[in-house]
Amino acid sequence: MRSTQRIRLAAMTDQGLLLSAAERSLDRRRLEESVDLFFEAEKMGADADRCAAGRWMAWMLLGRFSNAWEESDAIRRRGAPDPHRFWNGQEVGGKVVIVRSLHGLGDAIQNLRFLPLLRQRASRVLLEVPPSLVEIARGIPGPDEVVSWGNSFTQREGAWDVQMEVTELPYWMRCQVEDLPLATQYLRIPDVHARCASRWLGGAPHPRIGIAWAAGEWNPARSISLSEMTPLFDESDLTFWNIQGGSIRAEWEGLACRKNLKDVPELCADAGVLPLAAFISQLDVVITVDTLAAHLGGALGVRTWVMLQHKADWRWMTDREDSPWYPSVRLFRQPEDGDWKTGIHRVSDALAGLRSLNSKRAA
Repeated sequence: MRSTQRIRLAAMTDQGLLLSAAERSLDRRRLEESVDLFFEAEKMGADADRCAAGRWMAWMLLGRFSNAWEESDAIRRRGAPDPHRFWNGQEVGGKVVIVRSLHGLGDAIQNLRFLPLLRQRASRVLLEVPPSLVEIARGIPGPDEVVSWGNSFTQREGAWDVQMEVTELPYWMRCQVEDLPLATQYLRIPDVHARCASRWLGGAPHPRIGIAWAAGEWNPARSISLSEMTPLFDESDLTFWNIQGGSIRAEWEGLACRKNLKDVPELCADAGVLPLAAFISQLDVVITVDTLAAHLGGALGVRTWVMLQHKADWRWMTDREDSPWYPSVRLFRQPEDGDWKTGIHRVSDALAGLRSLNSKRAA
């Protein structure tokens, strides 16, 4: 710990001040400092689970998964009620395990890769997912049965022995960064859906580039205004396809004068996860913010460029342009809050390189 930090800690004798300082440091991505502050705050009597959760986030951002799992162990031992915790450390060997997907769709796609390993230990694996994920989840190796929420069988007493939430699977496995990606191209697109997407694309020239610029409304900092992305579309010899979902996708129509911008509503995010995944599987590049399209592209092995806010989610870690979760993903980070311009410029340079490569292939 730096001497300046020791002096600052010595001046703070109130647990609330220490905890606030720890959370500010975490927010500013001063990660090692935040860990020290969370430990000090806990020693002073701050809520142990809140401090452990803060350290968990810092450890995951640092790629130190073992430390994060130790924090999870400590939280579980203390036993405070947690609506997000399903697995309580029970052994799964020879048991019927139900895995429930109750977080975001991207979270589910990221963690479904662990199901074959779970199936090797359990006698049977049931997977319960949102209705929009049922079709694509049935192509994932591992589960014996895939059902949606509200299925009477999964609610029946004795139908399963152990339950987990899908985001608990890496913790159950005690996954390390070195274990990743564990699986690549683990999403399977049925031939009928792949052919449908291919027909919609028709004879569109390569490279075909998908665009998603908005994430969920719960975190607007992840989203880019479409107007900020328009410099990318100046590459008139490249074809860009709208894969955005939600009402905001209509903004694309305002750029209809550009001949290199295309739209297939039947295959966008609003059409369903499987049609969107099929569409992405036919693209050469996906340019997206941190949303479902990023996970689908990564899980399909499609070249995917993810534009990240400065305070990116833990799964993308820090200070790296690659993702151990998805080898086909390249990360374009904001250098500071709100600065999408720098990332757009870097993506534009990458597109120029892509165009050059494509020209050489054509020659």
